Order: sequence, then C-alpha cells, then structure tokens
Amino acid sequence: MEQWLAAIDYSQPTQTEDVEQYHLRCRKGDIGKAVIVPGDPGRAEMIAGFLSGVKTVGDNRGLITYTGTYRDTPISVTSTGMGGPSAAIVYEELINIGAEVLVRVGSVAALQDDINPGDLSIPYGCIRDDGATQYYVPANFPAVPDPRLYQSLVKHAEAEGVRHWKGINWTHSAFFARSPEYWLAWSRKRVLTLEMEAATLMTIAYLRGVAAAFIGTVFENRFRQARSEQMDLSVPSYTKPEVAAGVEASIRIALEACVERVSQIEGEKS
Repeated sequence: MEQWLAAIDYSQPTQTEDVEQYHLRCRKGDIGKAVIVPGDPGRAEMIAGFLSGVKTVGDNRGLITYTGTYRDTPISVTSTGMGGPSAAIVYEELINIGAEVLVRVGSVAALQDDINPGDLSIPYGCIRDDGATQYYVPANFPAVPDPRLYQSLVKHAEAEGVRHWKGINWTHSAFFARSPEYWLAWSRKRVLTLEMEAATLMTIAYLRGVAAAFIGTVFENRFRQARSEQMDLSVPSYTKPEVAAGVEASIRIALEACVERVSQIEGEKS
C-alpha cells in the first residue's frame, strides 16, 4: 500500500473544485473561508445560532451547512457525521470549495483521572487510529494542528477562564469497544482524551495546505469507567450544566480563533 501512497501528490487539484460537491450539495461562494466542523447536526445548528444573517446553504445525507457572519467575518458550519471516513469526505469537499480554516468543535472522553466533564481539550497532536488516514499517508505520518490556529484556541480559552488541557488526543474508531484494556493502554502513555474525527481533519488539512485544529468538551471519563472488569460505556454526564457550559465556551473560543486566523491569512496575501 505504501508504494501507491507515496505516488500521490496532494498539491495537485482534485478536478472537483469548480462543481457542486456531491455530498454537501454546496459550491464555491456558498461558504466562508473559515468553517467550523462538528460531527453532530444538532451542534451545527447550535453553532449557527452564534452567527448573524445565517442561511442554510446545503442539506444532504445529514450533512448540513450554514453560512453567516461573526464579527463581520463570513463563517460557515458543516456537520460531518461520526468517524473518520464520513468526516474525511466533508473536509475534502469543503476544501474543494474554498475553506482555508477548519476547526472541529466536538465532544471527547477523558483518559486521565483528573480530567472532568466540562473541561476542554485542545490537542497539539493526535494518534491516527481514525479509520481513514491510513489511505492517505503511512502510519508514521503525524496528525498535528496548524500552529497559529492552535495557539489562538489556547489564547482564547485562557481569556474565557475555562479549564482546558493541552496534550495528545487519540482519534479512534470503536465507540463501543468493550475491553477496559482498550481504553487504559493509551491512558498509561499519558494521552489526555479521545474522540473520532480530529486526526482525520489535521491530516487532510495539512496535506491540502489549509489550517485546522480541534477543541473538544469532555463529556465523560473513560479512565474511571474502565476500572472494573466490565467496561462502562455509558455517557450519563452529557446533560450536566458544566458540560453544556463547556460546549458553549468551546464554540465561542472556536469562533474567535476562526476570525483571528482568517485575518492572518488575508494579511499574508495582501
């Protein structure tokens, strides 16, 4: 497989840039340069509520795209669905039609005992266990965010005064893995959190030359749930006020970072 992977040049166009995208049903001009990419269509609608002048510009296969403005900057929101393979399609199509900044706002589970529901995770790297990127790059290729976008997320999280964690996130593919050891193995390596799409985003964005990063809210602590012989896979804390507060803070932080990074990119071009 690595032989054909090595032959792919991601600086070349896909030949699908100037058409309506097959899955998103959007085209150039429909989206802003910055797009927030949650997995959940419900969260996409919630994020759109932070924008002014919002319009629905695409709705197909559960992949919904809204476009509006935030601090006079055009920003879009697109749901990706769950898991790397679905998300990869969305990221590719958004880049095809002009996205230059992509920020995933999502939910994570904690892998360390001192991380609590409502805390935020802003990873500076991801383990690529996502089920998609092995078809893009070899196993030893890293998944890392755009440095300036990452720094912006951290800066605005500090300004919000919200408890947040910086480190390595595990993008995995088996939400209902039943073995406690599945979860504890990476915990012992000091991995902070886990979710299902961030490594896919960081890898594809880097290959295609756009800025990407991830901010997630902790919904549950899988480390604590893995302490017994039978794994507890429930998420009882998702309705807690501190989780809702974390989600809202993550949205505000992501929007501020998008505005800042778009301004930087426009300044570089002028």
